[in-house]
Amino acid sequence: MIKAELNENELQALRRLGGEPIRSSSLISSSMAEASSSMPIPETPHSGLTIKVQYAGACYEEGQSRRKRFTPKFPGNEIAGTIYDIGNDIPNCNYSYGDKVIIVPDEDSNTGYAEFISIEDTARVIQVPNNVPLEVAAMLPGGALTAYAAVNCAKPHVEKLRKVKSCVNVLIVGAGGLGLWTVKLAKYFLGRDCNNVRVFVADNSIDKLLTAQDHGCYDIIHWNEEDHEQYIHERTLDSCKSGVDIIIDYIGSHRSMQRALKVLNREGVILVGGNSTSETNISLTALAAKQQSIVGIPQGNLNQLIELLNAVANKTLEIPEYKVFPVEDANKVFEDLIECRLTGRAIFKFGSQSSVHVMDNH
Repeated sequence: MIKAELNENELQALRRLGGEPIRSSSLISSSMAEASSSMPIPETPHSGLTIKVQYAGACYEEGQSRRKRFTPKFPGNEIAGTIYDIGNDIPNCNYSYGDKVIIVPDEDSNTGYAEFISIEDTARVIQVPNNVPLEVAAMLPGGALTAYAAVNCAKPHVEKLRKVKSCVNVLIVGAGGLGLWTVKLAKYFLGRDCNNVRVFVADNSIDKLLTAQDHGCYDIIHWNEEDHEQYIHERTLDSCKSGVDIIIDYIGSHRSMQRALKVLNREGVILVGGNSTSETNISLTALAAKQQSIVGIPQGNLNQLIELLNAVANKTLEIPEYKVFPVEDANKVFEDLIECRLTGRAIFKFGSQSSVHVMDNH
């Protein structure tokens, strides 16, 4: 049974309803939704804004054991909504009531369930073009921006290798939302005429791999955790005929890192991201001898987020598959995500019915 942890804000909201704190129950999400009606609207800062949350990405942090515990992040770092109130002292104000906006996350983004958020620094509020759906815009400050930063970091290595190799192999480890965004962003950065760059995706979930295949990756590789490691190495190298040049690892576990090092070519690069807290041992001598590099995926910046938004608005960047769920279904959605019963991205809508956006690459 997966356990969802409520933070103090959520516990206080439940106490206001007169109930006991719930730490593991399918009623968590509905209780949070009921609690929202009693939450006051925050005061608008004199030089800031109050945002009414319309959509929020399903974000969570994994514990030491993936299948036993996770921590939902509310409202998380993927928030889109409309301007509800405007401070009286905003200099050169170009905001209007009802404007569609996204919020640039900061360290205090995960403060508990909230339908209204006050923002003191208006630089963290970006207006969304009318032709970009809010549920799509919500994904951009989180997973999409992380994937953008990863592909942007990998691009110089890819371009360097394209000059000296007939084919460059890129392996994405993890076929979840980050992996799907990375497949789409690789096409965006490299262009469709890049036959000498092949993007592979590896994952433990067959369903997720099939979704990645639908998104246009060159090939998929099943990293079945029940298989012997040597068999997984051979399977990977069999798919990537000349080895792997660049690996973008969103899993960041001990096993994924050791596998990556086994299949990485000389002078290869591993980009590591995700939110895993796993540790691993790496031979620096072997790393130096093969002239390989391990680099952390940098944090995306505001300029990159704006470019993402413009690319979506201009329809030059394809959107990966996503599903929209009522926020009342949050508990079940988180469980389905953790247990790999849900592929693509999950977006919560505050006060609405569910909907689905499916990729069509034909």
